[in-house]
Amino acid sequence: MASYILKPGRSELEIFTRKVLIVITFGLALALLWEARGVLVLIFIAAIIAAGIAPAVHRVRLLWRFWFHKRLARGPAVMIVYLPVLVGVVLFAILVLPRVVAESREFSAQMPQLIERNILAPLEPYVPVNFIRKELHGKIQLPRSQVFAYMRNAATAIASVMAVLFMVAYMLVDAERLRNLMLLVYPPEVRGDRRRTLIRVANRMSLWLSGQLLLSGIMGVTTFVAFLLLRVPYALPLAILAAVGEFIPMIGPTLAAIPALALSLLHSHWQFWAVLAFAVLSQKLENLVLVPRIMSRRMSISPLAVFIAFMIGASVLGIAGAIIAIPVAAIVQVAFDEAFVSRRERRQDVDRAGTLLRKAD
Repeated sequence: MASYILKPGRSELEIFTRKVLIVITFGLALALLWEARGVLVLIFIAAIIAAGIAPAVHRVRLLWRFWFHKRLARGPAVMIVYLPVLVGVVLFAILVLPRVVAESREFSAQMPQLIERNILAPLEPYVPVNFIRKELHGKIQLPRSQVFAYMRNAATAIASVMAVLFMVAYMLVDAERLRNLMLLVYPPEVRGDRRRTLIRVANRMSLWLSGQLLLSGIMGVTTFVAFLLLRVPYALPLAILAAVGEFIPMIGPTLAAIPALALSLLHSHWQFWAVLAFAVLSQKLENLVLVPRIMSRRMSISPLAVFIAFMIGASVLGIAGAIIAIPVAAIVQVAFDEAFVSRRERRQDVDRAGTLLRKAD
């Protein structure tokens, strides 16, 4: 009888110990993931790019079967689609990047003379500016540690780009295997539904990536042509900055316009007002015409969800979090639909009681 009484106590202690160990293990896993958040962001970016390219790979395989009546393996199909992307990246690094670096160096070398002529000289009768002039014209040397930090950041950026390109290729080739590996987490009876959910997420990522690249390309080319017509110096780096700024929601285009405004103000006043007018007009055109036609119809995400996702991503992961805010919001939206919106509600089966009604077209 005594041994019977001790057994429940021993089992409760064992259960409590197991729970404590699970909590500790879970906490250690979260801490490890937080320490590796940079790598996780790169993996997530590679997954977004791979999901965006995957439908093109599937389309190439279908067209190959239609034209040649033969089955094309996934590896060659990935090469057909992904090789032009790699060639484009290499051509950009060889042809465009050196010019951007050269123009940036030229701009940094001319900056003291521009500030002297356009800011310090007009302000000198009213404000003492000698100490600023000494700082500008003095030989400013960066500390060795800061130079090493810049070199380390540049090497890290190059290594990150190479790692993302490699992971994208691997994810595209082994897409089915990775998808099946993720489905093993779920019970067999729900794997079909989860597979359809993953396909929906991949299609949503493809729509976002294609729309974002199209929008970024339009704004980059438009900015480059406009700055050439307005004779704004260093038009290519500014246009690339404008194209990259399109990937940051809410504030990206505005932040990308600030260097162009500052540079034009240092050269001439009419260029400043012309660049300001172009920035306002282009952003209005983007918000009223391009984004509704390119992004809103593809993503179907409310502006409030985009704003909340942007604030959370920027506060947690900085610029990287701001860039991946919309894809994360799209994934959360798909997961919410699958979890809380039934199929009859998604197909608008309004004849059954309890179905959520949608706004009539």
